[in-house]
Amino acid sequence: MKNFTRSIIISFMLINLSVNGFIYDIRVMRKWDRKDKYYSYFIGLGDFHDKTHKITSQQVRELDAIMGKCKKDRTKVVVEDVSSAGCGGRKCCGRFFINSSGGILGGLAKKYRDKGFRFLENVEYRYCRVASLAPVVNNIHANLRKFASTSGIFIKNFEQEVQRVLKDVSRFNDGKMLNNWYKTCISTIENDLKRLKLRQMSKMSVADYLYYNTNPTNRLGLVKKLLTFDSSLVDAKIVHSIINSPKKQNSIVIAGGSHIRNVSNILQTIGYKPIYNSRVIVRKERVSNPCLGSHIAPGGFCAKPLPANLKVLHNFL
Repeated sequence: MKNFTRSIIISFMLINLSVNGFIYDIRVMRKWDRKDKYYSYFIGLGDFHDKTHKITSQQVRELDAIMGKCKKDRTKVVVEDVSSAGCGGRKCCGRFFINSSGGILGGLAKKYRDKGFRFLENVEYRYCRVASLAPVVNNIHANLRKFASTSGIFIKNFEQEVQRVLKDVSRFNDGKMLNNWYKTCISTIENDLKRLKLRQMSKMSVADYLYYNTNPTNRLGLVKKLLTFDSSLVDAKIVHSIINSPKKQNSIVIAGGSHIRNVSNILQTIGYKPIYNSRVIVRKERVSNPCLGSHIAPGGFCAKPLPANLKVLHNFL
């Protein structure tokens, strides 16, 4: 996440989150329904969040053209979009709104709803997290209290948005195997909530929480943890959405690459068979900014993937 700017607009703040990500991983799977004799397809498009790349606008055009040819009554679209209304209709954290338009995911839910995709779900819910931590990411040494959202959002807001989804996932009833996986996800996240002391420090602002628990040297590690510790809830919501789709619908999931990998692995345990995986090519870059959205390779390089060729989707959509 990078290039954050702040602007006050009347009674709310719009946080401009410029993340011109791109699709780097394509996974296609299918499952045979013996009773009704048809295949259900899963098409996962993995987005790399943290890089401005010249191919982004080209991929947006290509994806729109491909999606325009889909049979809308036979297609379930699941997205991870922090710029559109997500879980429970939420699309902000109090007076703080997030604008991540310009990339693949930003505004995707609203765009495809407007294009007539009735079976669409946005699994995003981490609006308070992104709104309060986004300004910190590339200003790790700055005075935390100078950011309005970091000072104006409280740790209790974090916990509340997590607890709402934990409650939702705890009610899923998708068979013994998935139910056990959901329980494991919930248990792990509840332990992280304790380790991060979010309940004990619920009355603190995010700025104060970071100030008292970190210093500029180790702050980025905690920020990353806060942004990702409950990411398995997104995986769970995607899987639940897929297997509860109406009969004879294919699922297209557009989300972060890690979610696509995790969901693919879980779907295999319940009978989905891979029929296509794109080749993910990774290159190492030495950059001055933190390796956000990528892994740190030996020698201090950032390991970042190359964009995938979306033309292969014509074979499946």
